[in-house]
Amino acid sequence: MKTPYQLILWDLDGTLLNTLEDLAAAVGHALVVRGLPQHSLAEYRTMVGHGVRNLVKLALPAGSDEECIDAALADFKAYYTAHIDVRSRPYPGIPELLRDLHAAGVRIAVVSNKFQSGTEQLIRKFFPDIPFVAILGNREGYPLKPDPEIVAEVLRTGGFSREEAVLVGDSGTDMQTAANGGIAGIAVGWGYRPMCATQTYRFAGSVTELRTLLFDREFFVSEPLTTPPPAFATPLQEAIYQTFERLAIPYIRVDTDPGITMEDCAHIDGALGTRIVKTVFVCNRQQTEFYLYAMPADKPFVTREFCAALGIPRVSFASAEKLQALTGVTAGATTLLSAVLPSAAGVHLVLDRALAEAPWFACTDGTPTCFVRMATRDLLEQYLPACGHSPILL
Repeated sequence: MKTPYQLILWDLDGTLLNTLEDLAAAVGHALVVRGLPQHSLAEYRTMVGHGVRNLVKLALPAGSDEECIDAALADFKAYYTAHIDVRSRPYPGIPELLRDLHAAGVRIAVVSNKFQSGTEQLIRKFFPDIPFVAILGNREGYPLKPDPEIVAEVLRTGGFSREEAVLVGDSGTDMQTAANGGIAGIAVGWGYRPMCATQTYRFAGSVTELRTLLFDREFFVSEPLTTPPPAFATPLQEAIYQTFERLAIPYIRVDTDPGITMEDCAHIDGALGTRIVKTVFVCNRQQTEFYLYAMPADKPFVTREFCAALGIPRVSFASAEKLQALTGVTAGATTLLSAVLPSAAGVHLVLDRALAEAPWFACTDGTPTCFVRMATRDLLEQYLPACGHSPILL
């Protein structure tokens, strides 16, 4: 069996394991010792997913102070640690799927909002034969999901790129974590919150369907959309769509998996009805002059020709740090639309003349999983002027 993913990040509660009854019992214990009313299992289903402190806080009466929450949390942890696996079990088919993925050479990690010791305890008990590349829960000093730091940490630990990874989870928090981290996401339907197929993420209603998605991946491209993303992954992405709205610029966009191959890009081109452009970010040797250059996707970037046409000294590709600092993107999401950011005020925009003469302009919206198409006239006559830029035609 083959899988296109080299790294799969798994949520724990509601995705790998059904832990709800043990969580509910532990919170119930903390409530009983305080003489407080209990909650139903269905109510607990809506409380989990944002860390155990938040779970305990939601279970306590509204307005409980921090001291009360801390004390109840301590009682919860003591009871839960001692009874963590009384009723918790892997979802049917999950152990076999993990073993098959490992046999196929795929690396596996856990990214959870459960406290670290509890996360490790459950994984070691139920999946002792799986060599996880990382088992990460909630640790002091680290943010909870959907902050993307947990994704970045796993990628660094395993030495993988974003394009090689996918996050599997049962909640909107998990899918937002995937988006924030710039990786693909698969929503599953057997967890604690009802989820359905969306135009943004692929959906697996069963472990069998998930197995098919993981081993027989088809590049995901949504239907064309004319509305902004429901949640913005970066400040740049938000600024782009706010500018579109302010200037009444029509557009279509598609949500996608991170593009890895030319075949992936061809799927995006087909959905948008035009070819997405290639954009490079280069600078002079002193790193005092920076250039965003948009060109046709099939045109090679020749440094000598670029410099000669502009009459400038030789340039080279700018660092990832400068790319992020000045244009608000990471590698793989470079876009001329970064002109909207104040930090890009001193960046020179360069546009291939062939693109300037084409009816449509298509590029990323500052993320590697969303591509937008607009009229080239709107780009040149409205968007860029409103951002204080006039591109050099090359």
